[in-house]
Amino acid sequence: MITLDEVIRLIHAGYRCPDPQCPGYPRTYRSPAAEALALPGFTFGLDIVLLLGRLRLGKHQTVDEVHEEVLARLAPLGVRISRREILYLFEAYCTLLRASSEVKDDREWLARVKTNGGSIVSVDGIQAEKGNESVYVVRDALTGRVLAAEQVTSSETAVMKTLLAPVVALEVPVLGTITDAQESERQAVEPLWPQAAHHVCQFHALRDASQSALDADRGLKTAIRKHLQPKVRAVRKQLTKQIPSASAEEAEQVSVIEDYASGILTALTTDGIQPFKSAAVEAAQALDDVEASLQRLEKKGEP
Repeated sequence: MITLDEVIRLIHAGYRCPDPQCPGYPRTYRSPAAEALALPGFTFGLDIVLLLGRLRLGKHQTVDEVHEEVLARLAPLGVRISRREILYLFEAYCTLLRASSEVKDDREWLARVKTNGGSIVSVDGIQAEKGNESVYVVRDALTGRVLAAEQVTSSETAVMKTLLAPVVALEVPVLGTITDAQESERQAVEPLWPQAAHHVCQFHALRDASQSALDADRGLKTAIRKHLQPKVRAVRKQLTKQIPSASAEEAEQVSVIEDYASGILTALTTDGIQPFKSAAVEAAQALDDVEASLQRLEKKGEP
């Protein structure tokens, strides 16, 4: 089993009394700690499932961005995960989300709603992969409680109303609604709660507002990459040729330089994420770190 912290060889078995006459004979005892590590039949741990769900629905990262981040988290363990597995685990996350969305008997949440004077209904949709079903999550923005979650093949107004029907059935006061500016969502929430204030999600508003800046930033990063990448690759190629004929001490020094070159190339492949993560800024900061390390190396004789 692969978790974010370690690769585990887990032996998990259920036990029960062997005596058929024992009152506890029908009952099987299993380890709750072991079962909490992963979903039944899964190789990747539940912590990974929750992480990629948070990255997709919470940070609105693309499948490729999630894949890269999970790969980076697993790299120290010496294991990898495929892109297809990311999609499979995201489906599992959506299943968990739907299973946890029953709120009509959640007295603690209902008490908090009463204290808050009502709820703010947030509707957020995200497509797992182009051409596939979209996942819509309905939350109470004041408490973070998931009120409904569903995978749908259409985002039409009628579908949105069906998604919101369980929330309407709760009969709790709705102080306002938040959508991602999709017209079908707005047309769904306004008739359901005509007295509530309707707002556009700040993330989506900021994302749209930052589009021109992000395009300019990507253009700058592309220019930097075109200028530096061929030169750094040429240096790495030269270093690779030197290693076989170098002494042990020289080979170690060349390896250190090669690590710096690899770090530069990695910085040049950094991509931005709207609205606040700019690719050129991220790359520049990484290159500044490389420069600072080289300066320390020159001054002190060590990296």
